[in-house]
Amino acid sequence: MKFSELTTSKVHIIGINGIGMSALAIYLKKNNINVTGSDIAFNANTVNLEKNKIPVYIGHKISNIKNRDIIFYSSAIKNNPEIKEAKKNKIPCYNRSKLLQLICKDKFTILVSGSHGKTSTTSVLGHLLVCAGLNPTIISGGIMQNFGQNIYLTNSNYVVVEADESDGTVFKLNPKYLLFLNVDREHIDFYKSYSKFKSKIKNYILAQNKKNIKIFINNDDSFLSSLKKYSNNFKTFGSNTKANYSYKLINLTDKKSSFDFFKGKKILSKSLSTNLLGEHNVQNLTAVLSIIDDLGYEIKKSHILNFKGTKRRMNILGKLKKTTFIDDYAHHPTEIENLIKISSLYKKKLITLIIEPHRYSRLNDLYDEYLSVLKNVNNLIIFKTYEAGESYKHGMKNSKNLVNDLNVLNNQKTKYIDNYQDLFNLLDQSLLNKKESIIISAGAGDISNQIRFFYDSRK
Repeated sequence: MKFSELTTSKVHIIGINGIGMSALAIYLKKNNINVTGSDIAFNANTVNLEKNKIPVYIGHKISNIKNRDIIFYSSAIKNNPEIKEAKKNKIPCYNRSKLLQLICKDKFTILVSGSHGKTSTTSVLGHLLVCAGLNPTIISGGIMQNFGQNIYLTNSNYVVVEADESDGTVFKLNPKYLLFLNVDREHIDFYKSYSKFKSKIKNYILAQNKKNIKIFINNDDSFLSSLKKYSNNFKTFGSNTKANYSYKLINLTDKKSSFDFFKGKKILSKSLSTNLLGEHNVQNLTAVLSIIDDLGYEIKKSHILNFKGTKRRMNILGKLKKTTFIDDYAHHPTEIENLIKISSLYKKKLITLIIEPHRYSRLNDLYDEYLSVLKNVNNLIIFKTYEAGESYKHGMKNSKNLVNDLNVLNNQKTKYIDNYQDLFNLLDQSLLNKKESIIISAGAGDISNQIRFFYDSRK
């Protein structure tokens, strides 16, 4: 199938309100393709889809696919009546990865993947290439603050795309540039083991290498760095000049991060500043600048500073009295650890961290890592585990177990909360603080919408 064939088709997308699927739906609509979609609930993405004149049906019903020619569905969709009806009527059904593959097939694709940092890195890379004049289409897994949505559409032959490894999407794409940020123990529910996950990534990267794809890997990541023995063609980025491209930190604060950027031992840019906080973001920005240098473009310092970030990534909602509210997506121990490091940059302020664990399978697979990362964190609140379609099984650990173990093992005073009314009552009490305070909520489930609701209702 070619993308051009879709122009004469009536396309339906199941799970259209997801952050990734909504971007692809808008891409189809802007290419004059007849597209509708369905999902279980209304959200902010629904509003954006309807602004783009894409009909969205709330609730999965067989009537939603009437007269549709082709179906694309999110990887999160399981046991769906629309898919069953489509198969019964021999309507072709494809995973999201197929649609992304069709979009990227005849484009100069720059692909961003990795366990952490994909969305921010895709967004800043796209932004800087727009500033440089390349003006690519950008397909991101988050709302890009500079563009107001999760997709930036142009007529350029260039595409910057975030490719998810959680469902194997990345392995079905053939880019011109491949950026792999890091590899961490994740998505074991899909790959069955960490070793199989790493093996899949290794085989994919080495296969791309044989096609003379430009491949950029993180020299500080032990697994990715180990792949260098198979080829001399990889370009590397990292924290020291042993990498092809590297950075040297100048300063990290709660407002900005500043660093020098090197190519080998030669300094390419001095005293760069970004509004992105923390060393992990400096590392990801180094990866971005590496690709831009390899493409032969130059970036102004002001372009980096003008990047406004991505929604749900250290996203400052605002201030109520003396308390500032920050929303973040962190839900893996590595991401939470980086979040804790960033919170330490807020000097002389009372920091409260609210963590919503995401999926029972992830919490149980990484339970020791959660305990280690959250050890001795003061003013910590852990919300009930967000199920994300999973069912609790007897013997599994949950958020309450995590709180009990943290408190018993480390003599902590971590709070467990299992409903939003209790959380809101606690937050109302925190607004009475006379000291400058920061409340950071983190998770990939409901926590973002609920904290935003609380903030808006108290403004």
